[in-house]
Amino acid sequence: MGEVAMAFWILAALTMILAFLRFAPLRRHIGFTLATLVLILRLVAILVAILLASPLSLSSYQTVEQPSRIALLVDASDSVNFKAREQAIKAIVSSLGEHKGSVLAWEFSDSLKPLNLSNFTKLSGGKGSRLSRAILEAIETSRPNEILVLTDAQDTEPLAEEQILKTLKKSGTKLNAVILPNDLPPNLSLSLSPNQVFLFSGEEAKFSVRINGERVSEKAKAQMRVWERKRIVFKSSLPFFKGMAQTSVMLKPSSNGWNRYRFEVLPIKGEAWADDNYMEVLVWQSPTKLRALVVTGQPSFEFKFVKQAIQSEPNFEWVAIASLPEKTRYQQGSPQLMPTSLLRPEKFHVVIIVAPTADEFGFEEGRAIWQFAQEGGGVLLTLSEPTVRTKGWRFFVQRPLDFASLPSPSPLSLVKDDPLGNQLPNLPKVDAAWAITLLPTFAQSALQSLSEPVLVWWQEGWGKIAIVGFEGTWRWVMEAARKGEKPETHRKFWRTVVRFLADPMKGEKRKISSPEADLATPKPPPPELSFKPEPKRVEGWVKATNGQILKPEEIKAWVKNLAWAKTVKVPTKQPISAIPLPYFLLIAALTIEWLFIRRSGLN
Repeated sequence: MGEVAMAFWILAALTMILAFLRFAPLRRHIGFTLATLVLILRLVAILVAILLASPLSLSSYQTVEQPSRIALLVDASDSVNFKAREQAIKAIVSSLGEHKGSVLAWEFSDSLKPLNLSNFTKLSGGKGSRLSRAILEAIETSRPNEILVLTDAQDTEPLAEEQILKTLKKSGTKLNAVILPNDLPPNLSLSLSPNQVFLFSGEEAKFSVRINGERVSEKAKAQMRVWERKRIVFKSSLPFFKGMAQTSVMLKPSSNGWNRYRFEVLPIKGEAWADDNYMEVLVWQSPTKLRALVVTGQPSFEFKFVKQAIQSEPNFEWVAIASLPEKTRYQQGSPQLMPTSLLRPEKFHVVIIVAPTADEFGFEEGRAIWQFAQEGGGVLLTLSEPTVRTKGWRFFVQRPLDFASLPSPSPLSLVKDDPLGNQLPNLPKVDAAWAITLLPTFAQSALQSLSEPVLVWWQEGWGKIAIVGFEGTWRWVMEAARKGEKPETHRKFWRTVVRFLADPMKGEKRKISSPEADLATPKPPPPELSFKPEPKRVEGWVKATNGQILKPEEIKAWVKNLAWAKTVKVPTKQPISAIPLPYFLLIAALTIEWLFIRRSGLN
């Protein structure tokens, strides 16, 4: 074939060359006009011959009639109202008549399954409702012209809106939907904060309880109970407001060590899932009250009022140590804790050292306090001008510290994102303050003055250490007394800091192996019982494809108006050699050329 084609193209080229060479003799015999006409006819014949030999083809469209692809998707999940779904299916089956076999039908829940409308009995059902995925799978499988979805608009595995709309528009599928009512049961779910509390003897644990009620009447009430072993220690009936019931529960442990409590809310009528109706919490109670040791050199107003703040707290046990002018130390406080020594502070939870100076304490006492912090104790160190000047803190804090004086009087501002700062009240100004720099900088700031940290704390071993970089809080007490008020701000500040540093589990081996992992925690309901139906979402898909939202009684009219056949244009290609017109042009060109030549008397 290659040699034949080559020979043809050579022949065509020679013929075209001869036609041009023949033009001059023809012009002399028949004139310029007729010679030009003969040349044009010869070139037309040559070009038509070339077209007939070429692989070129002409594109065209052929109109054909095809059956329309109609699809049906039925939500078989348990969330759909059974009666409404059955009525809608019966309406479709009766309306289709002889077209039942022409409709592509599926049911969907967790997966997509074929549905035989000609021999329909019942749906297989399922817990999930993968609506958007079922629509995409149906389109990818059959690319229907129209699809009708029977659903309650619940989607337990929703896909991106962009993906769904892009697929619908690309396939040209018109989506129609019948939004069915759902039978989602009511559900109560319990949440608590915190789930583990550490207390000293005599303290109570506070729990914030929230009960969420889904599909629950505003008139309904949540019946809540708290169990300690087999004994109910708390119960309450809580009304719902905007789908939520809240309360606070105070619990006082009946024994030392770990105490386990079970919070539960009783199921309401129709509730199908109760695994999120209960939760367990743990409360650790120390065998003793919080024990604080307050120490200073020469007594001062600051020491006096700190001691009074500790003494006024009924759940604190305390001992205060101070020095007389001749350096003799004396003790006062809870009799069961005396006598005590800075060399043996292990029976306390917190040691408060008020404004120490270098000549009042020794290396051995400082090392004992540092070891006390390593083993779980809390250490609170306050500053004064002599403390900063003589570095009286250096025996108790074995880390590099630096202090810078701030203008007096110094305002105090809370650091809101700090665990200690969040608990402190708004505080008045103080007489003197020092900006604290601790290296390495892992200390957290709880109070600032002029944007500089003046109360810092950090974890040291099992315990905590805090430095109060200001003095003059005793003036808060004096100012309250002048106004005839109780020194609540002063007391709350010192109690809060001491309670923050104290660990009820100090010295307990079980601190490392808490039974928290054994707690019963709420289990969320399965998607079928928790995902809310979203009719607006389905309506958006329908609107985007110019479909219809139908009521069950409108199904018959919709089926009647369906176009079961459609006219489409099918693209076709036809080679030029299969078309009669080029042959006609070739014959006409050669014939007219021959007639002109004969008429002119040329052979």
